[in-house]
Amino acid sequence: MQNKHMIPLMLSVLLLALCGCESDKQTEANTAAPERSVRVGTVEVAPVTIKDILTLPGETEPDKDVCVSSESAGTVVWLGVKEGDHVKKGQLIARLDGASSGAKFDRAKAAKKLAAEQLRRRKELLKKGVLAQEEYDQIKAELEQSEASLKEMLVNVEYGIVRAPIAGIINKRYVDRGERLEVGSNVVDIVDSSIIKTIINVPEMDISYIKKGQKVTVSVDALPGKTWEGVIDFVSFKADKFSKTFETKVITDNSAGEIRAGMLGRVSLLRRTVTDAVTTPLSAIINQGGERIIYVEKDGVAQVRTIELGVIDGDRAQITKGLKAGEKLITAGHTMVEDGTKVVTQ
Repeated sequence: MQNKHMIPLMLSVLLLALCGCESDKQTEANTAAPERSVRVGTVEVAPVTIKDILTLPGETEPDKDVCVSSESAGTVVWLGVKEGDHVKKGQLIARLDGASSGAKFDRAKAAKKLAAEQLRRRKELLKKGVLAQEEYDQIKAELEQSEASLKEMLVNVEYGIVRAPIAGIINKRYVDRGERLEVGSNVVDIVDSSIIKTIINVPEMDISYIKKGQKVTVSVDALPGKTWEGVIDFVSFKADKFSKTFETKVITDNSAGEIRAGMLGRVSLLRRTVTDAVTTPLSAIINQGGERIIYVEKDGVAQVRTIELGVIDGDRAQITKGLKAGEKLITAGHTMVEDGTKVVTQ
């Protein structure tokens, strides 16, 4: 009989124990740790002035590049320059064999001198009336012929002399002493890079920002960290048929010789200045689903904003929509939050 009474009692105790366990679990759930906050860094957005800079790639060229050729045929008997030499305008570069031309020139010079002396004497005789006018005129004609021959010989001699048509540097020498040249044979290349040109192609949409005389900044990839002031010297009046760009030439003082022709360069110019611009560091922008977003902190919560960009100035971008001055922009930890995430600023 006692066993019959004990069984219901034990079942009751077991049921109470199970209920107690469920109650404890519910209590634990209700007392779970609060939602974790993400630590972020913020900056208060303040209006600033930014510059809209257009940077275009280009290639450098010397101000002058002349290939000097021979005006006569002959053998190079003298060569006075080598590659890398600086030459002045008119400086003698080479001389071709001109022995026969030189001899003819000397004979023509002597003939002219003799004819001039004979004419002087005949003129005295003409004044005294002992010489006929016809004889005097004949001597005068001989003198004029001698002068013409002398000029012709002088030209022939000069054709055998090669001079520098411009001042610059001998960039390439094509001949050596003893070589036989024909008329038009290349002798040297002379390059004047005291002024360097940078050729850029300006897109049609940006051509309104370009004008002759405008100051720009020039840099070359081979010399990082260095810049030079340049001036726009020419803007094409006709766009390229295929690229729809306008060739533009920028000149830069290169008297120090740092920039070499053929280098890859970049030209930066100011399109416009924007005042009171709301900006963000480019690093704070997140590309998500084809949209650009940022996060701002408000009342301890991260809020997502879809933004539209304006001018890019270095590592900052103008925000034309989605951000206002005075708001707290999340610039650190923004990749760890979502819209509605609780945040703690540091």
